[in-house]
Amino acid sequence: MVIPCFRGEASLPELCDRLVRALEARGDTFEIILVDDSARPALWTCIQGLCAGDGRIRGVQLMRNYGQHNATVRGFRHARGRWVVTLDEDLQNPPEEIAALRARAEETDADVVYGIPQARQGPGWRTWASRLIMVIPRRVMQVDFDISAFRLISGPVAAEVARSERHDIILDIYLSWVTDRIRSTPVRHEHPEGLRSSYTLRKLVQVFFNLLFNYATFPLRLASVGGVVLSALSGLAGVAVLVSKFTGTITVPGWASLAIAVLFSSGVTLLGVGILSEYVTRIFLQINQKPQSVVRAVTDEREARAPGPRPTGAAASGSPHGHGHR
Repeated sequence: MVIPCFRGEASLPELCDRLVRALEARGDTFEIILVDDSARPALWTCIQGLCAGDGRIRGVQLMRNYGQHNATVRGFRHARGRWVVTLDEDLQNPPEEIAALRARAEETDADVVYGIPQARQGPGWRTWASRLIMVIPRRVMQVDFDISAFRLISGPVAAEVARSERHDIILDIYLSWVTDRIRSTPVRHEHPEGLRSSYTLRKLVQVFFNLLFNYATFPLRLASVGGVVLSALSGLAGVAVLVSKFTGTITVPGWASLAIAVLFSSGVTLLGVGILSEYVTRIFLQINQKPQSVVRAVTDEREARAPGPRPTGAAASGSPHGHGHR
């Protein structure tokens, strides 16, 4: 289990308890990796307490808040299982549903299985915003279902993703670059009382732009198509101006042609410059090697000495897209 944590002091004890009971009931060998992506002492203290109470729970503390996907990839580097499951810390993804993911993977020989909520619970505007954001990864990943933070991933695929050092990684799209055996299965979705998402409207917009400009070529094609269309319209407008000139309709010489030229050329230029600036910004950050994440501490000293990608073993268990992170 790889769980990126942001402010889960209240939910983590119950989540870990339910995970342990659900996996023990199945007879699975497992480990739970809690990645502290908050840089807050209270959360790390909670994680340390859980690790002290059960040796199968391990904690990884990051230097600062790097984001949900970066924290999840960091967790992959400490995972040793044949299967890895990711889920939110806020109990929206019921641990009891992991069995459904595993069954679907074995039935379809899939490398990745997403747990899709049968009925999402939460604010209506957030549901619609999430659906809008999901349009891009669905198109890039070439899948016909919405993705979620509740995933079952094979160990080899998780190990390959763990090699990535991209600071702006979108985990789901990267998974589709590694394998095309991606499936989904319906699961129960819960909305605990008092749950407050860390994904504000501003952060949802930020996720949307990261998806749009990091993994899609649509904006560049839009600039090209828009330039062609606006140029064609400018040509038609120019013909109309000439006709008006010879028919005597225009009473102020040069005004119409000048207005048309300025408006259309400025629009095309600004559109192209704006789109290119988004890509140049991301290239700049990548060239400067902005770190994906940096570990401050781990609860297992052996992991502190060897924090890189781990070989997959015989058995173990393993979210904007989830609502429980920032």
